Amino acid sequence: MEFHTIIKTVFEVALMGAFILSLGYFAVTAFAMVLSKLRNEPELITDVSLYPTVTVQIPTYNELAALHCATCCLDFDYPAEKLQIMIGDDSNQPEISARIDAFAADHPRIEISRRGDNAGFKPGNLNVMLPKATGDYLLILDSDFLPEKDFLKRLVVPVIKDPTLAGAQAAWKIINVHDNQSTLMGTGIVNIIHTVILPFLKAVTNSSVFCGSGELVKKSYLLELGGWTKGALTEDVDYSLRLITAGKRIAYVEDLQVKCEVPYTPRDLFRQQMRWAYGVMRAFMAHGGKLFLSRTIQKRTKFAAFCFGGGYVMITLLLLTSIFGLLNLVSGMFGLDPASAQSPTYTVGHFVYDTAVNLLLTCGMLVTSIAAGFINGFGFRSLGRLVVASLSIGVICMFFVGRGLVTAWLGLPMKWFMLRKAGNEQIVKG
Repeated sequence: MEFHTIIKTVFEVALMGAFILSLGYFAVTAFAMVLSKLRNEPELITDVSLYPTVTVQIPTYNELAALHCATCCLDFDYPAEKLQIMIGDDSNQPEISARIDAFAADHPRIEISRRGDNAGFKPGNLNVMLPKATGDYLLILDSDFLPEKDFLKRLVVPVIKDPTLAGAQAAWKIINVHDNQSTLMGTGIVNIIHTVILPFLKAVTNSSVFCGSGELVKKSYLLELGGWTKGALTEDVDYSLRLITAGKRIAYVEDLQVKCEVPYTPRDLFRQQMRWAYGVMRAFMAHGGKLFLSRTIQKRTKFAAFCFGGGYVMITLLLLTSIFGLLNLVSGMFGLDPASAQSPTYTVGHFVYDTAVNLLLTCGMLVTSIAAGFINGFGFRSLGRLVVASLSIGVICMFFVGRGLVTAWLGLPMKWFMLRKAGNEQIVKG
């Protein structure tokens, strides 16, 4: 088979795969938009005697924003005797730890967990806090998350109604969405997950996955499964797949949102998405085989796991389409493809036309992001900016995601790195 024929074949297969997945995104998006109109009023249980004991865990690394998060938790409308609040301080800057200690001294209900290093990253921190937790459930909150006063008593509703649940995940609401193109793009990515994919999974499979923050985790199940996977860059997905394989379910509370941030610089957004891609790929490599090959796990549960990881399949196909589409163009320009060489207008008019058609055929994720923006109340002006961000920053981000996937697939390590958030920067300076 000639070189240009191989290029064309890979390009066409990737394009067809991306088109099929795009159709899936179109269908899921339409379903989610209908669901958004049918949401019931938030449910609340008033009998506080039914509330479970909860340990709030705020893992942090040189982030004074954790103090804002802890302040929100101190204000929870939840029985104080059933609530433990811990800050897991992995900071290597003494001035940061000193301010955290001063905060705890002013608020005796705050407990500090400290281990002296950042070994195993966030899951390593959580594992150290695990035996210190007195609650039956763990509420995991990243430092930039700002829960409302009634957040916890609404999040415990599913586990009160069904104690067999492995926990519950709240939706995320990005508060710095309009700061710049990077935050707009980051918000678009988060909205796809929390406004479209997870509500769809809940409706179809009556289950969900954990997302790393704003999650309520049943401690006994976590202990049974050996705790968090030390060093995992997406410990949430790793644990979710282990739970699903064990036959456990996670609730998704789509009508309960917790405020948080996305990275405000392109560099940090790219690194975040690369890290997420690496972590999700490693989690599926570790647990996917057992999950998908199991004869006892329901097909709809396997479908849910595929849907959650399907975004990375889509990005892989889009990358292949982009790379091999460009190679196909170059081969035509240099006469490696006789059919293209015979068409002198191919490199201009024909190529532009083909590119536009291919974009329309593979724009499922973009359409989903725009629809999620509508559901979350974006104006038309913001939606236009989102399209621009997706076709500029989003394209670059796609290659960083690809790098994360390839690095994970090759079994190479990836360095953990601190991501700056605007709130973290402001409180450190303040």
